[in-house]
Amino acid sequence: MVRRVSASQMLVEKPVQSGTRTSFPRLSDILVNLSVKDTPKVVRRLKLVGDPIVFKEFTDKVYVPNPNNDPALKGKTMKVAFPDADVNKSFSRIGSDDEANCPWAKMGYIFTYQFAQNCLEKQDDGTWEVKVLKKGKSIFKAIAKEQEFRRQNAEDEDDDTSAHFGTRTAPCVRIIAEATGKEGPQSVEYTVSFDTKPTTISDDMVELLRKAGEPSAEDLENERKNYEIDRKKDSSLPEWEDFFAYGYNLSQIFKFTPPKNATVTEKVVATPKSFEDEDIAPDIPKGYSVTPPVVEKPKAKAEPKPAPKPETDEDSDDLDWMSED
Repeated sequence: MVRRVSASQMLVEKPVQSGTRTSFPRLSDILVNLSVKDTPKVVRRLKLVGDPIVFKEFTDKVYVPNPNNDPALKGKTMKVAFPDADVNKSFSRIGSDDEANCPWAKMGYIFTYQFAQNCLEKQDDGTWEVKVLKKGKSIFKAIAKEQEFRRQNAEDEDDDTSAHFGTRTAPCVRIIAEATGKEGPQSVEYTVSFDTKPTTISDDMVELLRKAGEPSAEDLENERKNYEIDRKKDSSLPEWEDFFAYGYNLSQIFKFTPPKNATVTEKVVATPKSFEDEDIAPDIPKGYSVTPPVVEKPKAKAEPKPAPKPETDEDSDDLDWMSED
């Protein structure tokens, strides 16, 4: 599921549909690197472009069944290989726009909402490089709250030049990732701050975005028209600029990844057994294993193009936070 989402929508409304294009690069080469694997602290300075998109990202985990509401099982998960893991080595899958018929949801896999946005990252030598900021709610909610705060105050002052971080002239966003020494989702702490002075996207920077990806004239016009329709419904969206549509093609990079060479006919379930399975994740109660989904292998056909391999972000799997004060 891929949708464009403004700051105000991120906080109070459901996001709206993003446009589409056709190609994507190798994801590991273009993501903003916030990993603390090789260093305990990482700082990135980013000039955001336009608004982010939002989509559902499924991981290879399911909830342990808890028919008797056992407190010890509440929220417990177990690792279950995707049914097409033999042909698609990615450790995540993107959900379908048709939520009612999304195969990953039907099989019971757990998802989180993820966000992605084109940006320009300031390098140590002073140059800029086109990147994609892809993370969960912790970072994007902080950006959205600050943006909405500035927009509301700017309306009072009749000056909203720097209220939207994705416009041509606006402050850069600084993201700091620090290792905490803890395990799991709490292993990294993110801090988001904002430059006191605005940065203007120059013509050279726009050209960098254009080289990373530019829609056809027809697609650009359609995107512009769709944006104007969205803007009539959402006053927080800034005036359209063509470079909003430049950069990496997020709607293709993070598009739905259907099961490969398999038709899912049953839901993944966890069933009790009398011994501990070493393949089960450490957070699973002893005595539980996995019954894989039943799949029907179709006749031989050309293998689809491999999907990109997005990073997994351990955020909650709901959008309730969008309506928080």
